[in-house]
Amino acid sequence: MTLSPDSRFSPGVRSGARRRLRRGSVQAAALKLWLVLLVLAVLGGAGCASRPPPAAKHGEFANEAVSVDGAMRRYRLLVPRSVNLARSAPLVVAFHGMLVDDKDLMPEYTRLNETAERHGFLIAYPNAAGGAWGLWPRKIVNDIAFFDALLARLSADYRIDPDRIYLLGMSNGGYFAHLLAKERSTTIAAVASHSGPLGLQTLFGVNAARKFPVLIVHGTQDWIFSPWLARENAERYRREGHAAKYVEVAGLGHAWAYGINEQIWQFFASHPRSKP
Repeated sequence: MTLSPDSRFSPGVRSGARRRLRRGSVQAAALKLWLVLLVLAVLGGAGCASRPPPAAKHGEFANEAVSVDGAMRRYRLLVPRSVNLARSAPLVVAFHGMLVDDKDLMPEYTRLNETAERHGFLIAYPNAAGGAWGLWPRKIVNDIAFFDALLARLSADYRIDPDRIYLLGMSNGGYFAHLLAKERSTTIAAVASHSGPLGLQTLFGVNAARKFPVLIVHGTQDWIFSPWLARENAERYRREGHAAKYVEVAGLGHAWAYGINEQIWQFFASHPRSKP
């Protein structure tokens, strides 16, 4: 039997073609809907991630507190306007010197708040109980617990970059920054000690779990801690595999070096946390 050319478009053939066309259209519409929902979900998630935490706000907060083993420990906090609250930001924790120094005086003579504003990082100034940091075993434990609680609070309230947490200290605060870096070497990125030596805890070596980078700043005329001690500390770190930078300031006594802030921040910025 010979079919005419038009037999291919008989009613039955045309009906089957229409059914296949409808099925294809339904599948295409379903795929488009799925893609739209996927895009909305991604955009919605990104929108949530870009919102700052509810407690986050700019400003200088002079008398913040956190509970540590039943005691209220005080700290000062600066969150500069240059910090984007919706994005992760570096944190510097700065420990003041002994007795006459405190959380309110340290920002004045160091001018670190101006550095934080220029470079967009948060800076916290913890206050030492009794005016000194970590001078005997029980106090060391309590002061380390204070740092842990402070970091937990700030990490809950702000988007702290876990790979850019830095320690800084002056004099007795510098000593404690060394000690804290040793004890929390896998948490912090780097440490800077100004006019503060390593303590007796490192007499037989720093022995940190992670070889964190160290910046040591010291004056040639320091009458409390000899610059010889600071040089030896830098060498001790290097012998144990730490990246240690030593800056000796000519003519400087036991005081904060004018103009050192930019060097400290550049050292920190170039040393985010690496894995052990």
